[in-house]
Amino acid sequence: YRLVVADQDKRLKVWRGTARAPDHALLDTPVAITSFVPELATPRMPSLAVAAGPNIFIYRNLRPYFKFVLPQEDVNMDEQAVWEKMMAQQMAVGDGVAQLTALQEGGALLTPRSLQVMNMADADKKVEFVERWQRQPLVSTTVVTCLEVMKQSVDEPDAVSCLVVGTESGRVLILNAAGTDVVANVHLGVTPAFIAVQGEYEVGYRLVVAGRDGKLYMIRNGQLSQTIIQLESPAVGLVRLNKESVLVGCMNEVVHCYRSDGQKAFSVYLPAAIMCMQRLEVVSMRMSKCLVVALANGEVRVYNERHLVSVHSVPSPVTGLWAGRYGREDNTLVTVLRSGALDIKILPRAASLEPANAMSNEPPEQELPLQIPKKTRLYVEQAQREREHCAHVHRVFQRDLARLRLNAARAYVRVLTDGKGAAAFTSAADLSMNLSVAGLGPRFRLLLTVRNDGSSHVRDVPVLLRYNEALYRAGRRALLLPLLVPGLSYTVDVDIECLVPEAGSDTVTVLLMSRHSSLPVLQAQLRMPVSELEME
Repeated sequence: YRLVVADQDKRLKVWRGTARAPDHALLDTPVAITSFVPELATPRMPSLAVAAGPNIFIYRNLRPYFKFVLPQEDVNMDEQAVWEKMMAQQMAVGDGVAQLTALQEGGALLTPRSLQVMNMADADKKVEFVERWQRQPLVSTTVVTCLEVMKQSVDEPDAVSCLVVGTESGRVLILNAAGTDVVANVHLGVTPAFIAVQGEYEVGYRLVVAGRDGKLYMIRNGQLSQTIIQLESPAVGLVRLNKESVLVGCMNEVVHCYRSDGQKAFSVYLPAAIMCMQRLEVVSMRMSKCLVVALANGEVRVYNERHLVSVHSVPSPVTGLWAGRYGREDNTLVTVLRSGALDIKILPRAASLEPANAMSNEPPEQELPLQIPKKTRLYVEQAQREREHCAHVHRVFQRDLARLRLNAARAYVRVLTDGKGAAAFTSAADLSMNLSVAGLGPRFRLLLTVRNDGSSHVRDVPVLLRYNEALYRAGRRALLLPLLVPGLSYTVDVDIECLVPEAGSDTVTVLLMSRHSSLPVLQAQLRMPVSELEME
């Protein structure tokens, strides 16, 4: 692992350990630098992306490999018309500059050419500038303001990743893994200053963008969310702490933590202005995700959520921070100072950044444990056991679920075959029968549905009704089904009257008989509903 620093002198400086490698010249002043893995190769060799102006220079093995140019923006039609008139000498340059100024005041985004001619004070220089751009098309270019990396499909340290670019024109671009084409383009309308990435591009991702207007914008899977967070002051840093929270540092010396739904979790008030912010992920016996904040008074603070766990000082204000692996050490903090010095600190492997060791200014009463109720403690212990033995719990659940399904299927078959339910089926005659009742009482209508599931028709099927004659009276107690065609359902209705509604309800049995036997072919029972009293 090497350390690469891009400075304002348009130089790319490289360190390997404490030894410095030869510098590389840049074509423009850099604004952002990051590393990413462009392809599934063995071994995985990360590429270096350096954003400068409208270009993103990609290096492989610290050698120039590819240059990506940001796509051009659409030119305002009114601005285009003004430039055409000035170049054709149909309008004076002074009048054209006045119209361009009016367009800018009206909220139109002008091209850099228009902004340049508007900033000139000498009228002769304006005329020379317009003549120099004769017969050249008016184009609207933009520049990079921030740069981040997002994993493509899996969240692993050496997984294939893609670049996330913020532009001056208020757009957020997502490039493909090779960095050669734009795969997602989201228009914010506000110039992004910082971007925090969560998730993977092919699985699902969420971007939190801090704009120059002092607001936080959410982008979910390429769609701009309606959730907008208004900050107290403009943002000076943005860090994703974990999957559910993001930390934003403001100019009023405060760090706010916001959840994914836009709710504020907590705030940390600092003694000086914030210079830089960076995420520190310590991998030891227990993973700790912390926030490193560099202040204007020379302090570098480390917070685990809202708890202060470490403080050290540097001799000069910090202009850049980076935390990660360097050389053979997993937890290294690299600090670039305003004086030009480079400070590298290595976290001891036995060090702990847990809140238990935090240097908190909170009252000691707040650290006392709560009296947890017995039922809550039992619930927490049971949940912990289920997490520890999740595989066994899942197997037991699947076994019991299969047993429940088997018992339900057996009970359903038993209801169909013994004739004690509202449905019945017999394989001997390939007939099925279903009963239902309609009405509130005391007059009901019994609906009998018979279906022939066989391959041949059935003739002259007698149907008998058996019920409590002291409680019910049927319109017809016996009927004959003349013909049952295979594959068709036949519905017959029988009127039944409840003679004594106050006596409750009883069952009605329907028998499907055979001309060749005294035993019923099918038998089904229906529990009649309780009858309503007849209104006189």
